[in-house]
Amino acid sequence: MSQTVIEKQRALLDSMLRNIDGVKGVYYQPPSITRIQYPCIIYSLNDISSMYGDDRRYLSFPTYEIVLMDYDPESIIQKYIMDLDNGCYIRFNRYYTSDNLNHWVYELTFSKNLW
Repeated sequence: MSQTVIEKQRALLDSMLRNIDGVKGVYYQPPSITRIQYPCIIYSLNDISSMYGDDRRYLSFPTYEIVLMDYDPESIIQKYIMDLDNGCYIRFNRYYTSDNLNHWVYELTFSKNLW
């Protein structure tokens, strides 16, 4: 069975994130029992934006939330995430610390039409 466009884009995103230097783990919506290695990236589908015209949807774009978790408050990985390309837009959303881990939250939206 062939992959849908959204499955192909998620696979592309997964590959892009796994190719970032210094990342020990990349997880897509991990269950709570997953043993996580740091520094890591956890990502999940956050939204699918649609544009409408003539009473029908003609463009749809998935948006993923990407969270970088690292003990280093000046992690170079954050720069690598901001430099991601390949048909997507990335925007920094917020930063916070929890359990001695630094968290950088980004929103990545694919700019290519899904349907």
